[in-house]
Amino acid sequence: MKLEADPAPASENQSGADVPADRAATTSRARAADAHDAGAGSFAGRDYFPELDGLRFFAFLLVYLFHQGIPGPLLASCVGTGAARVFRQNGWVGVQLFFILSGFLITTLLLREETRRGAISLRAFWIRRAARIWPLYYLVVALGFVVIPAVEGFLTSPGQRVTLARHLPSFLAFVGNWSMIARGPVGSDILSVLWSVCVEEQFYLVVPLLVACVGPRRRLLATTLLLIAAPAARAVLVARGATQLQLQYNSLAQFDTLLGGVWLAIVWHARPPGERAARLSRWGQWPLCAASLWLISRWELAHGPDWRRVVDFVAIWLCGLGLIAVAVAHDGVLRRVLAYPRFVWLGKVSYGLYMYHEVAFWLRGRLDPRLGWFPNKEILLTIATFAATVGLAAASYYAFERPFLKLKKRWTRVPSRPL
Repeated sequence: MKLEADPAPASENQSGADVPADRAATTSRARAADAHDAGAGSFAGRDYFPELDGLRFFAFLLVYLFHQGIPGPLLASCVGTGAARVFRQNGWVGVQLFFILSGFLITTLLLREETRRGAISLRAFWIRRAARIWPLYYLVVALGFVVIPAVEGFLTSPGQRVTLARHLPSFLAFVGNWSMIARGPVGSDILSVLWSVCVEEQFYLVVPLLVACVGPRRRLLATTLLLIAAPAARAVLVARGATQLQLQYNSLAQFDTLLGGVWLAIVWHARPPGERAARLSRWGQWPLCAASLWLISRWELAHGPDWRRVVDFVAIWLCGLGLIAVAVAHDGVLRRVLAYPRFVWLGKVSYGLYMYHEVAFWLRGRLDPRLGWFPNKEILLTIATFAATVGLAAASYYAFERPFLKLKKRWTRVPSRPL
């Protein structure tokens, strides 16, 4: 879900095949791009946006609360019954924010690769994505389908055999979301969260083709048309009586959220935000934050009446785009909060936080009945569960994922966040 990169390799053509590097031309393009970036404000002059890592952490936090990382009664005692109900009901919006961030960051780097190197290497992009996503994804697939059922003692049960036959091949191929639509829920919370990774992997097949194969003058039009098509797909699904989960897991119904980030990246690449955007952001950040809080507090967000199930997703990604725009375009309060170093670090490992938090919940469930009663047990277990989530994500990032990330060095075209 993140873009991380190292120094760039030799030049490659658009299809990904290696070609001899024309160093003089490459250097000339890079210098021209750097000169353009230097005069275009803080957006074009930066390859890494730490504030967006901070925003990524808060996206995870919404999902964590949605999945009962803090038990309902305890959360209500901390923030009030109304706020607790909102987080329990609408914390799924965090996944939508992940999607918007992915679309924006990936497209930004692809467009800068084209500007600085003259072409986009599709092969290099897909190898980078595989090195980032696949190792941890397949580890969690193994945990959910094999390791934890073996620990629980039902690996060879008839029900687990059916689950393996129905869903494992689809999850191995990154189409587990479609498997859950066609064959029903997977039956494991550890595995069910993988639906969003499957949607993103399918998205990664589309976006680089859109950017690399559609000319610069037509990209914005093509992206806008696709943005319109996704709500239309939702409307068709709703009209046909799709359940909420069928709507949520359907990649076509989610693509406008991802494409919203693509749209913003294309617009800003053509006309990078400058002083005027910074002034608008300075005054607009407070109404935008208020509108975002109001939206997430709606009890029937993307639920209830059919029109809400179609339109509310548009309101969500519009607010998400606004938050990204304000955070990146203006060095104001919002950016400074999101760029707080601890939030940035947590955002850096947020892929692991998302992938492991249900594992931590499972560990808490196994540990709870074995401990007996003691003072403040629920509070201490809640703190320990979050600490375990962070610990698992950090250990995974530095000990397991990082060696794979270093393999990306040969395939990196535009530098981003350092390892």
